[in-house]
Amino acid sequence: MAEITSTEYIELKRSVELLELGMFVTQLDRPWEETDFIYQGFQINSIEELHALQDLCQFVYVRGAKQQWHVEQDSKNPINKAVHYVNKIPIDKELNNIRSAYKDACSQTSTIIDTLRLTGELDVKKINKVVDNSVESILRNDTALAWLSQIQKKDNYIAEHSLRTCIYAIALGRELGFRELELHNIGVCGLLHDIGMIKIPSEIIDKKGALNSDESKILQQHPVHGKKLLISKSGIYPGAIDVAYNHHERLDGSGYPRGITEERIPYYAKIISIIDAYDTMISDKPYSKGITTLDACRHLYQNRKTLFDKEILNKFIHFIGIYAPGSLVEMNTGEVGIVIEIDNIDGIKPRILLILSSDKKETNKRIIDLRRGNISLSNTRYKIKKSLASGAYGIHIEDYIDKIIQNPVSNDILP
Repeated sequence: MAEITSTEYIELKRSVELLELGMFVTQLDRPWEETDFIYQGFQINSIEELHALQDLCQFVYVRGAKQQWHVEQDSKNPINKAVHYVNKIPIDKELNNIRSAYKDACSQTSTIIDTLRLTGELDVKKINKVVDNSVESILRNDTALAWLSQIQKKDNYIAEHSLRTCIYAIALGRELGFRELELHNIGVCGLLHDIGMIKIPSEIIDKKGALNSDESKILQQHPVHGKKLLISKSGIYPGAIDVAYNHHERLDGSGYPRGITEERIPYYAKIISIIDAYDTMISDKPYSKGITTLDACRHLYQNRKTLFDKEILNKFIHFIGIYAPGSLVEMNTGEVGIVIEIDNIDGIKPRILLILSSDKKETNKRIIDLRRGNISLSNTRYKIKKSLASGAYGIHIEDYIDKIIQNPVSNDILP
């Protein structure tokens, strides 16, 4: 290989959503005179400058070393550099590993948000701990944390929603082939995407009923609040600022707060927008009960290409499955069960823990596997009849974790 004795610089067009601190901007997509920038050519030294470029332009030209540029471009290629993961341990063992850590993550997330609300301080160490522990778990098994995240305590919706979004974001990042650092970054984005909600009055957040137009306008300012809160904090992954600001933007320009369209929405914001919408739909809130995971996926799919990125959405539905881990289903026999994990090939043949008989009464617990074509006690081949909303028939999935940790064989009756 020939030795490089001099540095060759080139200028290349780049979307403003892909700009980073330290880049040198040489040209805009509009005359310099139409902007407030003092210099015609400058290095991006602050988040404020980065966002000013994103607000004013769709693309700019940046200067960099040719060799470094090509290395960077290769590292950002999600197709050529995608990582393929396999589960290292089964879900029952990972549930046993992570159950106490998940409770701690819930507590830590609440503390992070409460501390920011009361003192204005953002605990970066706690954030990194929550995210890193989540990444480690999802790399071992991509289902266990998603399963646990279905447990809704309802005592701090913002914190629980933020943690669930973090978990789903990491799991989707794994499905997309993200490297470990990228999984951490998307996890931070998920955990902090709704941080601006702490500036919204509680009477609006907790209102039991539809918001009026004035209340809706106040609520729709939370992305702006989130951006302002995170810009002022050091040590946070900068992309989290973009996600907090843009996760309610939609491809067709119908979102808020700016109403920007597909080409200006950051890639990570497109990811979080899908997860945020999904979790909001399936979660119980003060003013409404969550819908089924199947109905949520149906709504997202109906809005592919207009509101949500089609390719990312397809990956999300492939990961989460039509019947999400931790969701409730009713079988063709009338029995009711909890989805334990899905078949990653087609997403419609999960393992299910049956807990209610056909007359909706407690019965001997047993696990069936639709991939194996299990037969019911009445000699009927099991099929899922319909998806049920969280909490149906008074079922709380946390009461059944121990049954799954026992790692039973398909169709075996559990103690």
